Amino acid sequence: MSEQKPTTRVVIVTGASSGIGEATARHFAKEGYAVVIAARRGDLLDAIAADITRDGGQALAVPTDLSDAAATSALVRAAVDAYGRVDVLVNNAGYGPPFALEQLDRAALRHVFDVNLLSGMQLIGELTPVMRQQGRGRIVNVGSMTGYVAAPMASSYAATKGGMEAMTACLRLELSPWNIELSLVVPGFVDTPAFDTSRDAGKHLRNDPSNPYRDMIGGMERFAEDQLKSAISPAETAAIIWKAATVKHPKPRYFAPKSVKTAARMFAMMPNSLAERILIGMYQWIPKGKTDA
Repeated sequence: MSEQKPTTRVVIVTGASSGIGEATARHFAKEGYAVVIAARRGDLLDAIAADITRDGGQALAVPTDLSDAAATSALVRAAVDAYGRVDVLVNNAGYGPPFALEQLDRAALRHVFDVNLLSGMQLIGELTPVMRQQGRGRIVNVGSMTGYVAAPMASSYAATKGGMEAMTACLRLELSPWNIELSLVVPGFVDTPAFDTSRDAGKHLRNDPSNPYRDMIGGMERFAEDQLKSAISPAETAAIIWKAATVKHPKPRYFAPKSVKTAARMFAMMPNSLAERILIGMYQWIPKGKTDA
């Protein structure tokens, strides 16, 4: 490993090979942080790290399979060995398989939880002694609108993101004696490659006439396409993550954009029956047996 320049500020960003994670890493690097970027695609990480270095920043690419506990621990060791400290952790990695629950076996469900939730919890646990010794630390967990507004075909993803929110709230209390502060950033629709990736992953089911969820998948894809027309950019989301990580008194949660907070509150105040009727209309599909509703 080549010798790294001395630094006083270091951030680990997971899911950093594209989208929100990449934009977040670039934002922190421009602000003078040494960035440790993690994802499975080492070639993409290397290209991003090279860009940051050419611009005068510091970056360490650590290809990491976050579903593997040993690889997740190795990420922490790589960051501490290279820079001696970690000031900020951004738990951004996550994905949502575009399948109905009955189409996911136990192994597939476990993988979603490992990547989206358990890896983040492990990273926090292993970085807590590091941050405690430093006397401070910041952790930003990236949640999801699905924690506030239900969506079909998203049960496994929503469960992990709901767990992320509950975990964040608990750890704000648990880690407060050591000046380790946590926030949750809740993005709405962000224009990232994730939607194309999800669409490709579900292509075989979308084209299968025997799939009972085929109409629902089509409706959800049309809804996503409509929402992407007004989606915010990864860079805008990264700016909010930066704020959560560096503001003097971080809030428990930040919404990106603020209209997401309005929508979350609106649906929380509605009777369930009304909320479900609105959502079914939004998602552009009609449940069997409810055509006259």
